[in-house]
Amino acid sequence: MSAVLTSSQQTFVDITDQRKLSAYITSSLPKTQSENPNVLPHTYAPDWTATKLVLTPVIFLDQSNVALNATGLTITWKRKDGTGAEAALASGETVSGGVLTVAKNTLAASLSGMITYICYISYYDSETKNTVNISSDITYTLVKNAENARLAYIAADTHVFKYNTSSVLVGAAQATLTAQVQGVSVSKWQYRNSSGGWSDYPATSDNGSITGGTLVVKPAHAVFFNNVAQIKLLTDDADVYDTVTITKMYDGSKGDPGSAGTGGLSVILGNEAQTIACTSGGTVASAVDVTIPFTGYVGIAQTACSCTVGTLPSGVTVKSNTAATAAKAGTLVLAFAINATLGGASVLNGTVDLTFTISGKSVVKKFGWTKSNKGSSGANGVNAVVFSVYAPNGTIVMNQSGSLSLATVAYDGAAAITSGAAYQWAKYVSGKWTDITNATASTLAVSGSEIINIQSYRCTMTYGGKTYVDVITVEDKSDPYVSEMLSIGGFTVKNNLGGVVPYIIVRTNQKEVDALLGGISENPPSSPASGAFWYKVDHTAKTVTLMKYNGTEWANAAEAQSLTYTWYKQDKDGNAVEFGKSGKVIYLSAEDIDSLATLQCDVSN
Repeated sequence: MSAVLTSSQQTFVDITDQRKLSAYITSSLPKTQSENPNVLPHTYAPDWTATKLVLTPVIFLDQSNVALNATGLTITWKRKDGTGAEAALASGETVSGGVLTVAKNTLAASLSGMITYICYISYYDSETKNTVNISSDITYTLVKNAENARLAYIAADTHVFKYNTSSVLVGAAQATLTAQVQGVSVSKWQYRNSSGGWSDYPATSDNGSITGGTLVVKPAHAVFFNNVAQIKLLTDDADVYDTVTITKMYDGSKGDPGSAGTGGLSVILGNEAQTIACTSGGTVASAVDVTIPFTGYVGIAQTACSCTVGTLPSGVTVKSNTAATAAKAGTLVLAFAINATLGGASVLNGTVDLTFTISGKSVVKKFGWTKSNKGSSGANGVNAVVFSVYAPNGTIVMNQSGSLSLATVAYDGAAAITSGAAYQWAKYVSGKWTDITNATASTLAVSGSEIINIQSYRCTMTYGGKTYVDVITVEDKSDPYVSEMLSIGGFTVKNNLGGVVPYIIVRTNQKEVDALLGGISENPPSSPASGAFWYKVDHTAKTVTLMKYNGTEWANAAEAQSLTYTWYKQDKDGNAVEFGKSGKVIYLSAEDIDSLATLQCDVSN
């Protein structure tokens, strides 16, 4: 069965039995509530405990408003969680004078994240001596902001110190390492010592501190062993860290100038290991892409090379694999899927073999990954700093129109950070992050015209000498299909006689689709052209038939609408009843209306 594109609904009344009773519900707050799971306890916006949600039914008898305290009027409220069964109101939901007040964040306990409040209205019409029953409902949904992952990685402006055949440094004179952390704080920098253990980075004039967000590494620092320095970034979560390798490369075999040199092939990884945020059950907490830059060298000359990926753990796939050139680093991106076990809930780490082909030969490197399971404690006596980016009014724009507001929220322990922080917003363009000029406030206004399908934005907060990063993705959607039910003859019949002709108009992107093929009437159009269409209304047969003029006479048309129209009917009590009608235009007889009937039409491909 094709998916339903749009639905429309309308109520038809036989005024012989009763006058028309209608109602709608007004809401004091938006119908969407957002949850921030990155603070404890979770917060909600708007907060229904601070600003109560008030639902007020507005009732009309024909065209006259009916007061909620009117004689003969009875109002009853019920609730429904998602697609579950109707139930009585819950704690925090009270009714007074027909008005429902919700003084609790009831969506927080909803399994579906969607609650519908249903207002049942019964009115005894003293003029017709009949009791009229209708209902109206309103639905509220919960949008959960993404839970921040606890991540740390090192960005380096170079991974190689190059020396010529005379052992003279000819490349970069220093490497600047920058810590990028999320959900954790930088603790300190270390290096792998000659015994293979980790020691605090030695004090040098180049680094005022080894506990900040950056570290300068120079060839003269006593951290190189066999021309390799391994540097480690520690955070306040022992399970969240990153390492990087910096290599001294010599043109020729060091100590033997003039010889051809052996083993001159080198491949440098810009990311040798990654910590993956996981749940307490050992599965990946949220989908994450891990980028591994790589560069190939023959001697100290950068050379084209390609990468072949070995066996990957379960739940990990290659998202992209771009070969390196003599002028540009290559990039391998591994996609870690949400809920992936990476080989098993108890498996905490592993490696992936990467085989690089350079100058016709192979070089094998290992990329390491480590799980950071939820529940690890921070350092004693140090407040955790929590930082996140969210969209107060949603992350969707329509047809690149309007705008979105992006905002940040940050806490130092339990205290909100309202001063002492600096911000920089960036936009992901052509595969890299680009700072947005003058975007240095805690909020960012995004024009819908900037968003083509999807667009990611990053905010970096600097606070207390450390940096915190969060990313949000916004989306542009085209107009959905919308439909409207109209009716020739109106929405009422009288004295149980006659009938009306409902039909459906469908639009998308503000334009009508699958339009009527011709006019709707009892009598055929005058002077029709050959090939013209006409919807023939027959009150005696109680039918509507699509006709086509063949140049001489009208005959039943073989053509059909491009969309499918499926009709349903509810009786006056809201019960579904058999209704064998189909098509864009139908005939609704007074006999089909037992005082009141509600029609719904689903439109599908």
